[in-house]
Amino acid sequence: MRNLFLAGVSLLFLSSPALARPAEVPPPSSIEASPADSALDTLVPAEGAESAAVPALTGDPVLDRLNALEARLRQVEARNAQLEQQVEFDRTRLQSVETRSAKAVQFGWAPTFGEPSGAFTFKPRGVVDADVVLFHERRGGYDYNDGTAFRRARIGLEGTAFKWFNYRVEADFAGNVVNITDAYLQYTKIPKTVITIGQHKAPFGLESNNSDNYNIFLERGMFTNAFGNVGAERRIGLSAAWAPRDTINIAAGVFGDNESISRSTATVVTNTPDESWGFNGRATWEPVSEPGKILHLGVAGFYRSSLKSGDVADAVRLSERPNIRVDNGNIADSGVITGVKSLRYGGVEAAAVLGPLTVAAEAGRLWLDRATLGDRHFTGFYGYAAYALTGEKRTFKGGNFDRLRPYRELGKDGLGAFEVALRYDQIDLEDTSVMARAGNKARSVTLGLNWYFNPFAKLMFNWVRFSGNNTPLDPVGSSTAGDAFATRLHFDF
Repeated sequence: MRNLFLAGVSLLFLSSPALARPAEVPPPSSIEASPADSALDTLVPAEGAESAAVPALTGDPVLDRLNALEARLRQVEARNAQLEQQVEFDRTRLQSVETRSAKAVQFGWAPTFGEPSGAFTFKPRGVVDADVVLFHERRGGYDYNDGTAFRRARIGLEGTAFKWFNYRVEADFAGNVVNITDAYLQYTKIPKTVITIGQHKAPFGLESNNSDNYNIFLERGMFTNAFGNVGAERRIGLSAAWAPRDTINIAAGVFGDNESISRSTATVVTNTPDESWGFNGRATWEPVSEPGKILHLGVAGFYRSSLKSGDVADAVRLSERPNIRVDNGNIADSGVITGVKSLRYGGVEAAAVLGPLTVAAEAGRLWLDRATLGDRHFTGFYGYAAYALTGEKRTFKGGNFDRLRPYRELGKDGLGAFEVALRYDQIDLEDTSVMARAGNKARSVTLGLNWYFNPFAKLMFNWVRFSGNNTPLDPVGSSTAGDAFATRLHFDF
C-alpha cells in the first residue's frame, strides 16, 4: 500500500514541470527547532528520527524523488511523534504543579489547605466587629449606657468536599455567649442551582441576605432586624437557589427555628409551644449590569406559623434598638401580641450603582393573622446613598452587594478607600394590640464615614440621630430622642 501511495504522489509531482524538478530536501538536523524543543526538561528523541535521512542519489529522477518523499514522510511522522510526546509531557508536568499547589498552604488573609487530588479543601474563617459608642440624650428620661462591645466575634471553617459539596460551620462568641451562626452543607452539581441544608440565612431582603461584612452602616435598618427576627435571619432548613443568568437569582426554602433559640421552660408540660415553621422566598434581577453601572430590583416574602414569644404560644413580639447594639434599650417595641395563628411578610428592594455613587432602598409590611382578636399589620422602610470619595465602584454578586475593594490599599500603595453615607430609617408598630405600646414608632438619620484599609478591614464611624414615640424606655405616652456617636473596627478573613 505504501508503494502505491508513493507512486501516486510521484505522478502528481511529475505532472507539473515546476514540481517535477528535483528539490533539495534538508536533513532532519537542519530543521529549525520549535519552542517546544527548547524546553528546560529533556525529551526522549522520537522513534524513527534517526532513520529520516535522505538516501544517496541514484541518478534515476523518479526513484530519487520517491526516496526524497519517503524521507520527508518519515521526518513528518517523527516530528508528530515528538510533538505528541511534548503535549503528554506538559500535561503531566501541569498535573504535578496542580498537585504541589493543592498540597501547599495558600495564604490570603487566611490560609487555604487542600489535599493532593483537590477533592477536599479547608479554610478557617472569621469576623471581628469591635464597637465604641457615646450617647447623648435629647429627650426622655432613659439613661443610655456608653461603652464598648464586640458586636461579632466569630470563628469557623469552610471548604469543599467530593467536588460537588460546599460546607461551612461557624460560631459567634460575642457577649460571652456561644451561638451557632452557620452550619450547613451545599450541593452544587445541578447546573445553575445550589441546594443548602442546615442552619443558614433564610431568603428575606437586600440588607438581611447581604453579608454583614459588606454592610455600609454599623447596623441594618430597624424594620429589617425586627421583621427578620420573627421570620427570617439564620434558621435550620432546606433551601434552593437558582440563577438562570448571572443577573437573575431566585431562592426559596422551608425553615424551622434558629438552633440557638431558647426552648420552653414552662412547668406545665402540656402547654409548651412547639417550634415555629414557615416558607421564605426572594427573587432579584439586575436589568442593567455593567462595570460602574448597575440597577438592582427584588421582591421577598415569607409565611410563618406555630409562633411563640418566650413560653407564650401563638404570640409575637417585635422590637429593635436605635441602630446601635451597645445599649439594650429598645426604641421600637410592639409588646407581646397574643392570639397570632400565623404571619405573612412582603417586601420590595431596589439599588443602583452609578460609578462611585451607590443608592439603595427597601420597604416591607408584616401582617399578623389573628383568629378572633383582629388582624394587625406593621411597616418599615429605609433609604440611603453612599459615595466613594476615592472613586471605587460597588459590584453585585448573586443578587447581593459584593465586597468593596480599594484601588490603593493602606500600607501597600496608598491610604485605602474613603466613603461617606447618609440613611433615613423608620419602623411603624403603631397598630400593636398592646395598649401600653399603641402608637409606637421609631425613626433615625445616620451619617456615616467608612475608611477601608483593604478589602478585609475597615474603620466605620456613624452618627445616629434617633427618636421614638411611646417607647418602653420612658413613661407611657411619652417620647424619647437622642444621638449615638459610634465607631467600629472591622476585619474578616
